[in-house]
Amino acid sequence: MPKLYFSTKMITQTYYPEHNLAINSTVDMIFNWHNKTLMVIEDDYVSFLFLKDVLSKTRIKIKRAISLKQSLDFLAAKNKIDLIIVNANMLGENIYKSILEIKRLNQLIPIIAKTAQYSVETQSSCIEAGCDTYIYSHIDVSQLLITIDELLDKSSIISSLILKGKP
Repeated sequence: MPKLYFSTKMITQTYYPEHNLAINSTVDMIFNWHNKTLMVIEDDYVSFLFLKDVLSKTRIKIKRAISLKQSLDFLAAKNKIDLIIVNANMLGENIYKSILEIKRLNQLIPIIAKTAQYSVETQSSCIEAGCDTYIYSHIDVSQLLITIDELLDKSSIISSLILKGKP
């Protein structure tokens, strides 16, 4: 069976001050997370479909929880989850308390908070609750993919160190 990968282009700019020259370059980023599982905690179906569509090309397995209680039940049952994206603006939910509970169940699981409120206060609240990072609801797909890749790599390294008995 052929291996499928999803790639996106990342545009970088290198500035050479001695020549007052900036060079743009395009780099192909390839993502293949076939052995990873993502939980999306999202009560808005359209937002979930958007994330699912964007991420499906990476071959990551995607689970959806429509409430924080459902996500906690899923995690408490010891289901394998490598990363969580949570809508920080879910109605009627205490997102910050729930993130703390998720981290109590699995302190190593990376969590990305997604919110429509782009403010320093909201960002600080998400990070203080235990989220690893924060993204704005108007998602830059390339940046999302890079962020997920970095968090999955970091989580894999930490997990392997723990398995080897190193702090």
